[in-house]
Amino acid sequence: MKLLAPDYYLQFRCIAGRCRHSCCKGWEIDIDETSLKRFQSLQLPHISLENEPHFILKEGDRCPYLQEDGLCAMILEYGEEMLCNICRDHPRYRNFWTGFAEVGLGLSCEAAARLLLRQEKPLSLVVLGECDEEGVLLQKEGDDPLCGTPADPVLLTDEEDEQWLLSVRSQLLKEAASVEDPVKARLKEYLIFRHLADALYDGLLEERIAFIEAAYGELCSRLDRCPSEDEAARLEAVRSWSEYLEYNEERRQALLQSAAEGYTKRTE
Repeated sequence: MKLLAPDYYLQFRCIAGRCRHSCCKGWEIDIDETSLKRFQSLQLPHISLENEPHFILKEGDRCPYLQEDGLCAMILEYGEEMLCNICRDHPRYRNFWTGFAEVGLGLSCEAAARLLLRQEKPLSLVVLGECDEEGVLLQKEGDDPLCGTPADPVLLTDEEDEQWLLSVRSQLLKEAASVEDPVKARLKEYLIFRHLADALYDGLLEERIAFIEAAYGELCSRLDRCPSEDEAARLEAVRSWSEYLEYNEERRQALLQSAAEGYTKRTE
């Protein structure tokens, strides 16, 4: 099936040791079954099999393979192909529809957040190529490593309910693109693209829209407290919000519930 992404997606590059907020610390790092077999064949240390297989973190919740210079000892010794799925995939997230999938970049990653905030044009989706059922790119379309084929996701599914939801999303994205501040416009587009698709699974469309508005309000409030010329401060305001809320199921559900209750009161 086809894999779609924002047109800037292929420009993303991990900045490794230059990152001030490494994704190799502060997180529990689970190991998928295939990677575990690979690690065990090499008798790699620092792995626990209790509950879900995972790395045994060092002091400060650091991955045992994270060096002091911010680089990954596993990559340096064995190459990127040695990484387990979660390490290879971060900060990507995916939406799944009938016949195609979408992939985007989460804002908890410093490099991903910087890339998004520097986009001047409205969100445009492109087809990256063919992917497997987990949304992993198998074969890229075209010859340009930083470009994909423009796509209209509504045309990629025959499911009427999906076409309707995608049409709603398209309209919301157009409205978001009209926000005067380009940074705030890109953030609203990001929230719509990342979170509205969840309504496909739970049917809570209006509640999801309310969640997006609430999240957007929080982000704008953080941005407004930063000097407009201080890109580093604005970047950190966005990145830290994403890390705090988007990567914490309990907090995310709490905001959804609060937004849904507010929506219900407005419609009574």
